[in-house]
Amino acid sequence: MMNLTAAQALQRGVAAHKEGNLHEAEQFYRTVLLSKSRYLDTPHDIDVIAEAHTNLGVTHQQRGDREAAIDSFKQAVKIKPDYTEVYYVMGHAFRDKGDLKASIDCYQQAVNSSPNNADVLTNLGAALQHNGELDAAIEAYNQALKISPECAEAYNNLGSTFLEKGDLDAAIDSYKAAIKIKPNYANAYNNMGHALHDKGDLAASLDCYKSALKIVPYSPQAHNNMGNALREVGEYQEAIQHFDCVASESDPSKPLFWLNSKAQSLECLYILGRYAELNERLCMLAKSGDLNLRVAGVSAFVNNQLKREDPYPFCKNPLDFFQAGNLSEHISDVSGFVEELMLEASDVTQLWEPRHGVTKFGFQTAPTIFKAGKSCEALEKILRKELTSYHSKFSSEDCEYINSWPTEFDLRGWFVRLIKNGHQQSHNHPSGWLSGVIYLKTVDATDADEGAIELSLQGHDLPILDENYPRRIHRPKKGDIIFFPSSLYHKTIPFSEDTDRCVIAFDLYRH
Repeated sequence: MMNLTAAQALQRGVAAHKEGNLHEAEQFYRTVLLSKSRYLDTPHDIDVIAEAHTNLGVTHQQRGDREAAIDSFKQAVKIKPDYTEVYYVMGHAFRDKGDLKASIDCYQQAVNSSPNNADVLTNLGAALQHNGELDAAIEAYNQALKISPECAEAYNNLGSTFLEKGDLDAAIDSYKAAIKIKPNYANAYNNMGHALHDKGDLAASLDCYKSALKIVPYSPQAHNNMGNALREVGEYQEAIQHFDCVASESDPSKPLFWLNSKAQSLECLYILGRYAELNERLCMLAKSGDLNLRVAGVSAFVNNQLKREDPYPFCKNPLDFFQAGNLSEHISDVSGFVEELMLEASDVTQLWEPRHGVTKFGFQTAPTIFKAGKSCEALEKILRKELTSYHSKFSSEDCEYINSWPTEFDLRGWFVRLIKNGHQQSHNHPSGWLSGVIYLKTVDATDADEGAIELSLQGHDLPILDENYPRRIHRPKKGDIIFFPSSLYHKTIPFSEDTDRCVIAFDLYRH
């Protein structure tokens, strides 16, 4: 291997990479880089070294090591600053990491280097869309379509952006354009079903989901959409069949709808009053060892209502794990620190009533607030200290919530600003582990509960058989920090005062 030139070693590495042999490919790429001091005399040599760094980064990314991948991509950029391909793959890496701002910067650099690349523009649009910059996303998609009018993906993404903006007719037109170009585009049918649903045309919505299933009969996404639509029209038994199809698919990425599907079948069984089958399924899930926080939330509630022992092992009495503190334990000038946090949050794109969210009469950012500035970064450090203390406090408790507490974790936070009549509907966070809120601006209401958070076992509009179920109201003040298991349902009580209520909410995610 050492007798090869850099170009030859790169060629061998690319061949091994295409065959899926990452270890061998990585060895060849490293051979190129070890010899780089002798091969930077010509533009061709620079291209070889830059490509080796880039390809090495891709191998890291394929192994799941995003940080190592990003480091390799940055090395490629140092050598070749106008390298479109490396900005493109680095944009993917930052996107997967959740750093949307850095992802957007990378895609924009790629566009600057290659302005007529429709694929790069489409990915830039997607990153802008996920960051809540909807108008900028629309502009990027339209630019992509000017370059490549037959780009079905750009039309589909454009439709989803219009859907988020609430322009349902424009969304439907975009999806139809995507399907005209690509008749078997199942994702476009799924998305058009969402838009028709929001227009109130449930029959047409169901037809779109059925079309998606004809194209991809085993599509978990389409089955999930069918299940939700059927549940909404009261066809609970048929909905269960579709949710069960989702749950049967083994998807290592476990998107939220996959996590939800097992619980949604349980919820339908509870609504139908089929308690024996519900209990049988719960016991099987409890023995499976696959912890699912929406299942945990459902189990805690239905077993409370049915006066049964909760068989699910995650956290049987989640309200016992509620904890409240205050920033004053870490910061001497809480008001000043809170003001800095709000100033940093004001520079982040805030979306009005996000379509898939629970925020009503309010704005919400993407879950990247801890990257918004120095104060937000400092807040994350405070939370990590608090979480160490939190775990220590409950370390003697015997439940999976504590026993399986992650040694390594990510924190993702988002800023929420509610205005008059603002509230958040009852929900929990099944993709998290622990959830929490930092209160930046609270409501001084005449009704003491307005603007407060209510935590309880009941959620997802499940029928209440016994009104005397566990719940707790926390009336916050500026600087309060609260923690609770992500399986616990919670909501904000609407407030009538003409003011803002501002918080940073966050989730702890296991690696």
